[in-house]
Amino acid sequence: MEISYLYIISNGTDLKIGVSKNPQKRLKQLQTGSADKLEFFELYPLSSKRVYSLEKECHQKLQTNYIKRGEWFKAPLFWDVRCVVESIIEKDLLPESQLESLTAE
Repeated sequence: MEISYLYIISNGTDLKIGVSKNPQKRLKQLQTGSADKLEFFELYPLSSKRVYSLEKECHQKLQTNYIKRGEWFKAPLFWDVRCVVESIIEKDLLPESQLESLTAE
């Protein structure tokens, strides 16, 4: 099984929800184009087969409640965004034990 990550990145006031197989590399790419310091708010390992449909579902759900600017959401309560995302991905989230066996291969 191939793993991708659904990430939530923060610039201190806004959140970006996206997908990457290499989230650290993606963070560095985004940082290059941002004057604000970016950091991971959350990082979720998921099956690469489902990750893009889950990302789309997260974007659709969040855009009804939050101002969207590109792929960035203005969210006054970051934990609220986390709850929405986790409610969508909870059945697809890979358990720690499965991640360890996949990365050991």
